[in-house]
Amino acid sequence: MSIIKQFSVVVLVLISFKCAIAQQTLETVVAKEGDGIIVMLRKEGIDVSKYYAQFLELNEDKLKNGSRLVLGETYRIPDAPDSFKNRGVSISVSDDRERPIFEGELATLRRKDSSLINTVYYLIEHIKTPKEGVSLGMARNLLQSGARVYLLESNVKDSLDLIDYVSVVNKKYLKHNGDYQRLMIIDNSDAIAKTKAEVTVYHYAERVESKRFADNILKVLGKNEINHESLDDYSKVFTDFKNIAFAKNILPPITFIDMDSKSDGEHKTIKVAADKKNITNLITNGILSDYTNTEFNDN
Repeated sequence: MSIIKQFSVVVLVLISFKCAIAQQTLETVVAKEGDGIIVMLRKEGIDVSKYYAQFLELNEDKLKNGSRLVLGETYRIPDAPDSFKNRGVSISVSDDRERPIFEGELATLRRKDSSLINTVYYLIEHIKTPKEGVSLGMARNLLQSGARVYLLESNVKDSLDLIDYVSVVNKKYLKHNGDYQRLMIIDNSDAIAKTKAEVTVYHYAERVESKRFADNILKVLGKNEINHESLDDYSKVFTDFKNIAFAKNILPPITFIDMDSKSDGEHKTIKVAADKKNITNLITNGILSDYTNTEFNDN
């Protein structure tokens, strides 16, 4: 056998071995009552039109009449890095445990557009009852526009400081280096339970991107009461030592939104209707505005 033929055989063996290993590591799902291929893929948060054919190829020996699932049969799920399951991740800061943000609800997500492709958002919300907050709604909106979202959570008993989030966020930031990345922290007291929320937006003074991020959110939140000249009256900078230390050590630009049911009287605040859906959509629109108004370098 010639050297070229020997080399070709080795390459083919390696490719076959690699493919076999890849198939062995694919996730599997057991077909349940009412499942079809489309339903099964949507439950896994996968783009049906993009991965349908691959699913058929992976499971051709287990399909009835070429495309029907068999109840109780186990099926391989295509590797989909762009699935809602993989792009929307909740991280427990206490133990680094990761899970899909919308685990069990992935089928309810639908791609609306691709306006936030190649963007990464880190969301931290301080609130006693997470389900009553706005971060879940924001994560849903961002994911459905093509973004990658990390929802950073901690057990109430952990009493973590912001600085404890640094290593988790920075590791992910380096993993996605080159993408547009932003961190938002929301301090949500009892504002959502009231009719009006008093909103203050803070940024880190030493980062231009942080100021621009805060300003774009402010423009959307206060579109009826803020003009360009008065923007700085509402845009506040970090003065607390812990917040400044956090901002200095974190890699993505950061914006802090404080929502309360009443003003402290010391700062100008924006009055926003304290409806969870309304606030969620306003902040999401501010995030989108920041991205669309950012100038990117070609290199």
